[in-house]
Amino acid sequence: CSLFLRYFILLISIIQIFIAMYTMSSRGGTEAFVSMWSSIVLLILCVGGTVIMRKFQSSVAVGFFMGSVVAASQMFLLVFLILFGYIEDRLENDMPVDGERLNGFVCLVQAVLLGSFAAILAAHRSEILDQKISAEDDEDVTYEAPKRAAVV
Repeated sequence: CSLFLRYFILLISIIQIFIAMYTMSSRGGTEAFVSMWSSIVLLILCVGGTVIMRKFQSSVAVGFFMGSVVAASQMFLLVFLILFGYIEDRLENDMPVDGERLNGFVCLVQAVLLGSFAAILAAHRSEILDQKISAEDDEDVTYEAPKRAAVV
């Protein structure tokens, strides 16, 4: 389920990039910046998450990644709300709103996907960290507890 969710997030990020390119060619600079920034953040999150989940599975790295996913989810929720507020302004001025509706819907889907991925990651964080420890155990690395100093 988690692997499917990651690939679906990547698919939505590719769609978000195409929407950003459309926005850059047909809208103002502010809309283009918001759209491009959100797609860049999403790509960095996908690449960084892949690196963390495959190579650097320490508790700090997984916690940082989980916090980044939650922050990105909140950012996409805010972008969704801003876009749907902007749609009302464009409708009052008799301007087209199809691009904003599509971008707002994609941002809402992205916020839900990232939020659910963060919840899955939080629920299975200990299993992810145990997986890394068991891989190290396969290499015949033994752990010895530190010796306690004798109190005289």
